[in-house]
Parts: sequence; structure tokens; C-alpha cells
Amino acid sequence: MTWVTLQASDDPTRPRAVSWNEYRVWLLREWDSLLASGGGEKPVQKFLEAHPSLLPGATDDVGPGGHHGASLHSVISQPELQGLGRRRYPDFMWVRRDTAAIRPICIEIEDPAKRWFNPRSQTPTAELTEALDQLIEWKVWFSKPENQSIFLKTYAPDFTFRTLEPQYVLIYGRDAEFRPAESPHADSAYMRAKRNFMGRDNEHFYTFDSLKPVAEARDYGTLTRSVRGWDLKALPPTFTTHPIMRELFEVISRPEAALAKVPLIDDARRAYVAERWAHWRTQIQQNRQGEITVTATGGEGE
Repeated sequence: MTWVTLQASDDPTRPRAVSWNEYRVWLLREWDSLLASGGGEKPVQKFLEAHPSLLPGATDDVGPGGHHGASLHSVISQPELQGLGRRRYPDFMWVRRDTAAIRPICIEIEDPAKRWFNPRSQTPTAELTEALDQLIEWKVWFSKPENQSIFLKTYAPDFTFRTLEPQYVLIYGRDAEFRPAESPHADSAYMRAKRNFMGRDNEHFYTFDSLKPVAEARDYGTLTRSVRGWDLKALPPTFTTHPIMRELFEVISRPEAALAKVPLIDDARRAYVAERWAHWRTQIQQNRQGEITVTATGGEGE
């Protein structure tokens, strides 16, 4: 058996990923344009799938955290919560973990045009009440031990012994509803305060305007899960390969379909990422077969 220390390539001639600063400027411009278009929920879902660094929970900003990062280095789009009772499908879900717990972060998004409150009665709109009920449905689902067991076996099979501590995120409405110059409410400050007091245990509320890309998530992709297993839905243009991403390389054999849709990068960069992906999969497979024993070092990705 050979002992090998793996580290990312530092070849200065390699095709480079888009810098975070360039991507952030481009992304915020595209995001603002999308919100201004009023296209509804589906275009927003598609955009967030392509750019998961915008989603809350990519880092430890939601709940107690999970400093070991996101499982599979990805967010999961429309994951199935299968167990007792009716199946549930959050719009997105991060599965974060640390040494103490597994922390799924279930995210519900709605049409950005929906209002939080009725202007005349100052009561929650029917659409908001329905969205909040969705969070309760998830809480009920996670409260059942049988469902917890199924969840851990499905989304954290190597950590079924850890405590499950789910968090719930609602992304809803626009900031304009609570700005004095644009608000339909007579007292926008009061309505903002009312919104801020609505969250129950482990619930976190965001408007679409409040979403900002997080640099720590620059290498995170988007996955979907089907009966066939995992599928790679999207990668950001800042994505770099690195041996510490072995979880992602293990479940996705070929990234080419996702790479073809990545904006801001050229074909040389796409080909390079695909080649390095195959390289790391080979290293992982040899390690699994006992041909080599590997340890990964830190540093920048490729």
C-alpha cells in the first residue's frame, strides 16, 4: 500500500475559475434584474439552483451552524422527505453537520410579488399563512422518530448516530413592503417589527432583496436526487476542484452536462474541470480499493 498526500494542482498555466469579485458583481446585477422582471416563482427557483451561494444556510448563518460545511459540497434542490405520511418537498435543503449534530436547513421560496400583510387589516395575507403552514408541516414530519431515521439513512448515511436538528427558512416578499417611501402600509415600521416577531422556534425569515452571495459558498454546487441516485444540476463559475470535495466526486461521475450551462467560463475551463474531476474520482476509487491511502491538504482549489 502506498501513502499519498493529495493537494490541488498549482499549475500556473491552467484555465482559471472566475474570480469571486467578478462573479459577485455579475450575480447581483442579474439577481436584481430578475427580481425587477416580476417573472414569478419558477424563474427564481431556476436562478437559485444555478447560484446557490445566494441561499441562506450555505454557511453557519442559520441556526447553531454546522462548521463542517454542507454535505456533498452542495445544496439539494427539491429533496424528497420520504417517510410516514405524505411526502414533503422543500424547494431547497442544505445538510450541514458538525461533531454534535446533523442540521438540515429546509428552505421554502414563494413568488417574490406576494405581500406579507394586508394593508387595511394589518393581518398576514392568506399566501403568507399558507407558506408558514408549510414550515409547520415540515416540523411535524421531522418530529417523528421513524422519519428522522429514514432521513439520516438517506441524506447522512455515515452519521446516523448523530442528533438531528432541523432549521426552517422562508424566503418571501420584497423589502419595498416595509420601506416608508414604497410601503402600502400606513405604518411600515410597525409592520416590519410585526414581521420580525413572527418567527417561531428554529424558523428564519428573509425577503428576496436580503439574499446576498456568500464567498464561502463559491465552490458549492446544486444536486437533485432521484431513484437513480444523485444528479448534478448546476455549478457556479467560481467552482474549483479540490481533494477535500471527495463526497461530491464520489456521487457524481461526470460533470459535463452541468458544466455546459455554467456562465462566464470558456470551453477550456470546462474541459479542465472535467479532467480534474475524473482525476480525483480515480484517486478516491484507488483509496477505496486499498491500493493507496490518501490524506487531503488544504489550500486553494484548481
